[in-house]
Formats: sequence, structure tokens, C-alpha cells
Amino acid sequence: MLGSPISHSKSPVIHSAAFASLGVDAEYGSFEVSSALEEFLATKSIDYRGFSVTMPLKEEALNLAARVDSVAIASGAANTLIRTDTGWDAYNTDVFGIQMALASKKFRSVAILGTGATARSAIVAMQELDKSVVIWGRNSAAIKQLTAEYEIRTEPLLHKAVQADLVISTLPPRGLDEHLDIVLAKPSGLLLDVAYDPWPSKAAGLWGPERTVSGLEMLIWQAVGQQRLFAGNDLSESLPGEKELLLAIRSALDMAK
Repeated sequence: MLGSPISHSKSPVIHSAAFASLGVDAEYGSFEVSSALEEFLATKSIDYRGFSVTMPLKEEALNLAARVDSVAIASGAANTLIRTDTGWDAYNTDVFGIQMALASKKFRSVAILGTGATARSAIVAMQELDKSVVIWGRNSAAIKQLTAEYEIRTEPLLHKAVQADLVISTLPPRGLDEHLDIVLAKPSGLLLDVAYDPWPSKAAGLWGPERTVSGLEMLIWQAVGQQRLFAGNDLSESLPGEKELLLAIRSALDMAK
């Protein structure tokens, strides 16, 4: 795993459990890297077959790749690099992770809170599902760019945005909690709070456990997507024993609490 900061990340626990469950002889480690990703990769031997990539390297990972999947292009960010004979292939499994985390839920209208890389993935994830999307954020320049790029509209009032069927908060930990004083009524829809630490957040408490999806679900599923890619599968191609794989990941996360 590459990024900064990463000391809090649960990805090593998730992927180590996945490799063990799949019987794959591999190790998953972390490197604190904040810039110069291409130079860092050049120092690593061919034994390193792939990397998970987190902030602030997702855009750089996209730009250095020899080949890029369509979802990564659409979202403008890559969170997975796979070594090939001709260089690095770049993928985005965050979109897949968001969609799978919400696979059992029913909703139509979606409000996305935030304007960063994860917000972009959330927009792409929802547009692929043909959902009606609005975005809320404090960065007016970023809002202007996103609304033009993805042809969506902005909702400048948070208390109106959170009345959507589904709210996806891509704000940092406690980011949504800090704005709850301007939420005028208890939301009646669903909440996917990408920030999962601390959990439950105040926002999760406001929505209620029956209407809240933890960001851990997104994290688990984007990692499953990466495991498919690490194994040489397409992102849409399930691994053998994936049900048992998910159980192993959830068990490892429970033990790591």
C-alpha cells in the first residue's frame, strides 16, 4: 500500500486475511509515500506485482500508467497498480466498492458531500447506476468543475442535500459531524459515510443504524476488487471462494479492533 498518511489504514489487515483465505503465497505491506510515485516504483523489484494506492497519489498513479481502465479515466483517479511486461496498468476499484456496499439498498436520488477524489468515484458509481446526483461542498471552484465535468447540479444548502434518498459523505473523519447543527430534520433516507473511524460517527447516530452503511463496507469491497485484479481476473470476475473470503476479512477486522 502506498500513500500518506497510512498508519491508520486497515488495508494490510484486509489483504493479509484475503491472501490467507485464498491460499496465496504473498505478503501485503505499506510504504509511506507522499510524492514522486514513479521514482519510488522504479526502486521496487519485479517481485512487487501490484500496489494499492491511496491519497495523495491517486492522480499520479493514473498519469504514470501505460494503460488505464475506463472507470479510472472517468473518475480521474486510480487506486490500484498492476505490473505488466510493458509497465503499470491502473484501475479504480473505489467505484466498484461503493456500488457493492450499496448493492442491497434501494434509492433513486443521491447527494454526494465533498469534492475530492472519492467524491469523483462516488459520482461515477452513481451515474453508472443511472441515479440522479447532486453535490454539496464548500470549495466553490471544485464544485464548479465537478458540475461541469459530470453534468450534475449542486445543492448549496446542506439541510436540503441530506434529504436525498441516499447521502454519500466523502468528507474526512468527523467532517460531516461538524455540520450537523445545520441539518434541520432527521434524514429519512440512507447514509454511506466513507469515513469509518471513529465509528459510529455522530452522523451515523443521526441517521440511525438501520439506515447507515459504514465506509468499511466500501473499503472491504474495493479491496475484494483489488484481489480480483491481483489474481489476474477482470474486476467483474469473482474469485473462487469469495463468500469465504469476505467472512475471513470481516473476522480479521473484528479481531483487529
